[in-house]
Amino acid sequence: MTGAHQPLVSIKDICFSYGAGRVLDNVGLQIDQGDYLAIIGPNGGGKTTLLKIILGLLEPDSGSVTWHDRHAKRHIGYVPQFASFERSFPLCVSEVVMMGRLKSGRLFQRRTADDEHQVADILEKLGLMQIADKPVGELSGGQLQRVLIARALVTNPDILFLDEPIASIDQDSRYALTEILKELNKRIPIIIVTHDITAFASDVMHIACVNTQLYFHGDGELDSEVMEEAYGCPVELVAHGVPHRVLKQHDHS
Repeated sequence: MTGAHQPLVSIKDICFSYGAGRVLDNVGLQIDQGDYLAIIGPNGGGKTTLLKIILGLLEPDSGSVTWHDRHAKRHIGYVPQFASFERSFPLCVSEVVMMGRLKSGRLFQRRTADDEHQVADILEKLGLMQIADKPVGELSGGQLQRVLIARALVTNPDILFLDEPIASIDQDSRYALTEILKELNKRIPIIIVTHDITAFASDVMHIACVNTQLYFHGDGELDSEVMEEAYGCPVELVAHGVPHRVLKQHDHS
């Protein structure tokens, strides 16, 4: 990809606290054009907080986030954790995806032929066409995750952020999702926040371990040292059946 190593976003000296609790401490990171970055770490370590600061959804206590490509900043695809999606909405799959085509000032405007084409195209690519008329409340976790990704992609983003995209979905759906993201990364940079890196380990270019502070691994290599940095305790990687197992907190003395 042209310009793949050019900086897209620079994060410098970010600090953030919830009340008296410091969540991020002098965090720095660079996201490049064409990047495939995994941000990993334990629950409560600051992964989602950092993501929201990059997206501009949270204001840091100090530090800066600089977007070097203003066009990309205006065309962000964001897939939140699907557990936060309200399944009781009386909408079908195609209607949820169509929401991604609604822009400021277009809420009460009619759908265009281009809108319909874009939605149909992304439903086909993500294998959702056969359930396009199905209510979202009846979807499996893996199906709903693909619907939320489709809603983000139908905007034709220049960069895609995903927060815990494989949480609570089955193994077959995990495989399908990783294949979709691998293909997408040929066109756009992808940033994944996850506590389970092993599903993406063979595809990501870089790994950022976040547990209040940030440790960056430029080669994207996954080993026990990387995992221990992220989780602050011994980690056992299991290659058969179970993606990984994080052991209980140990006395480091």
